[in-house]
Amino acid sequence: MPESIPTLQSATDFVLSHSTDDDLTRLAATIKQRRTALASIRTATLTTGATVRIANIKPKFLDGLTGRIVQIDGTHATVALDADSTDRLRHTSQSRYIMPTETTSFDLRGIPLTCCLPTG
Repeated sequence: MPESIPTLQSATDFVLSHSTDDDLTRLAATIKQRRTALASIRTATLTTGATVRIANIKPKFLDGLTGRIVQIDGTHATVALDADSTDRLRHTSQSRYIMPTETTSFDLRGIPLTCCLPTG
C-alpha cells in the first residue's frame, strides 16, 4: 500500500499537539535546510533583466524595494530601482544613498541574489 503524503494541516496539528522539544529541534533544522534549498533554486533562475522585489535584507529600509536586475556578479546583483522605489529610498531617513530629486531610477549595487525575489 503506498504511503500517503501528510497534508500541511496534519503536520501543523501534529506540531501543535504532539511534538516534543526534540521534534521541534529537528523540524527547525529541516525547515532551515528547505529554505536554503529553495533560495538556491530561486537564485539559479535569476537573470539580467528579471524584475525583482528586495526582501529579507539589512538594512531594513531596502526591504520591499523593486526594480530590474541589470548586472549579476557572482552571488550579488545590481538592481535598477523603479521610479516608486527610487522615490521611497530618497525619502528614507538614511545617508548612504543620496540622489537628486529628479532621479527616477537608481542602481543599487551589491544586493545578495538570495534577497532578490522574482515578481513576474
